[in-house]
Amino acid sequence: MKTKKLLAMLLAASLATFSVGAQAQPETAAAKGPRVVTFWSLFTGGDGEFFDAIIDKFNATHTDIQMKTDTVKFDNYYTKLTAALAAGTAPDMVVIHQANLRNYVPNGQLLALDGYLSSMNAPLDDFVAAPLNACKTDGKLYALPLDVHPLIMYANTDLMKKAGITELPKTMDELLSDAKAIEATGNMGIACDNTTAVYKAYTLTRLFFSMIYQQGGTFLTADNSKANFNNEYGIKALTALQDMVNEGVTPKGLDYDTSVNTFKLGEAGFHFNGVWATGTFESAQDLHFTAVPLPGLLGKPAAWTGSHTLAIPADKASDPQLVKDTLDCMLWITAHGEMWAKAGHIPTRTSVQESEAFKAMPYRSGYAAAAASTVAPPDTAAWNEIYGTISDLLEYAVANNTDPKTALASMEKKINEIIATY
Repeated sequence: MKTKKLLAMLLAASLATFSVGAQAQPETAAAKGPRVVTFWSLFTGGDGEFFDAIIDKFNATHTDIQMKTDTVKFDNYYTKLTAALAAGTAPDMVVIHQANLRNYVPNGQLLALDGYLSSMNAPLDDFVAAPLNACKTDGKLYALPLDVHPLIMYANTDLMKKAGITELPKTMDELLSDAKAIEATGNMGIACDNTTAVYKAYTLTRLFFSMIYQQGGTFLTADNSKANFNNEYGIKALTALQDMVNEGVTPKGLDYDTSVNTFKLGEAGFHFNGVWATGTFESAQDLHFTAVPLPGLLGKPAAWTGSHTLAIPADKASDPQLVKDTLDCMLWITAHGEMWAKAGHIPTRTSVQESEAFKAMPYRSGYAAAAASTVAPPDTAAWNEIYGTISDLLEYAVANNTDPKTALASMEKKINEIIATY
C-alpha cells in the first residue's frame, strides 16, 4: 500500500509539473524558439512519402514545436528500437505496431498516457473504440492508434475486362479460374509475393492467417499458449497458397517489390496487400483498378489486420513539457488522418472518417467498412517472433510444395517452441 501511495504521489507531482509546464509554454517558446520532438519513422514502403507530407505540414503550421524525423529501415526497426529503449536513447515519439506493444509495456518501457491526456482534455472519445482499446494493457493506455491497415484485394479492371471477367472472385476456386483467364491474355494472374527479399514473405502469413479465420478457426489457442492451425483449416489454407504457384498463376519466388511493381505497371490481374499500397497504385498513370475487402476465399469474410500506434518512451516522463509537446504532435497527426488515408490507411478518429475529405477518397470508405470483419494478431508478446518465423516456414512450404500435413506439423512444433520461451 505504501508503494502504491508513493507512486500515486509521484504521478500527481509529475502531472502538476506537466500542467505548469504547459501553462508556461508561450514564454518558453518566445525565449528559446521552437522546441523539437524527435521520432523514428518505419514507413519506408509506398506510404513513406505520405507520412513525410504530414510532418512537413505540421512543421509549416507550428512555430512553437517542430518535429524531426529519422527513417529507419523496417527490417532493422524493432532491433534498433528495442536496443534504444533499453539504453534510454530512443526518440521522443516512437511508432509501434499494436501487436508489438506487448514486447515493451510489461518491461515498463512505454509511458502510460492516461493522466497526461486527461489533464489536456484530449478528445479520446473521438477515437474508434476497437483500435484505441487495443492500445490498453491492464486498463492503462500506452499508445494512440494512428491507423488500421487490413489485408485487402486489388484487381486490375482493364485486365478483368480483357479476360472477359465481369465480377470479382468471391471464392478460391473463382480466384484461380479468373487468374488463369488473365494469364491467357499474357499477363500475370495473381501478383502475390512468396519469397524473402527486402521484406519477408509476410503476405503468405497474412493470407494463411486470414484463411484460418475464414473457416472458423484460430491461429493460436484461446489462451495463446499453443499453435492451433495443424488441422483441416490449416491444410486448406496452405493448399490454397501452394495452388496459386502450382496452378501457374503466381510465379514461384516472386518478391514483394516485384509483386507491387508488376501490379502497378498494369501487368497483373490480382494483388494481395495491405491498404497502404492504395496510394502507390493511385499514382500510377493508366492503371485502372479497384480495391476491395479480402473476399472470404475459404468461407466467411475475415482478414488479417494491423495497426500503427504512436507511443512515448517511459524515460521521457522526466521532462513534462516534452511529454506534452509529444502528445500535441500525436493528437495533431491522428486528427489529420485524412492525409495519412491518402496512403490507403484507415484513420482511427471518428471525425476524420466522417469528414468530407475522407469520404471523397475513392476505395477508402468501402474497405473502411470492412474493418468489422478484420482480425488482429493474437495478444501475446511472442507474436513478433511468430510472425517472422511462420513467414519463413510458409515460404519454404510453398517453394518446395511440401506435403501440407508435414509442413503444418513442423510449423506447429516451431511455433510452440517459440511460445514456450515467453
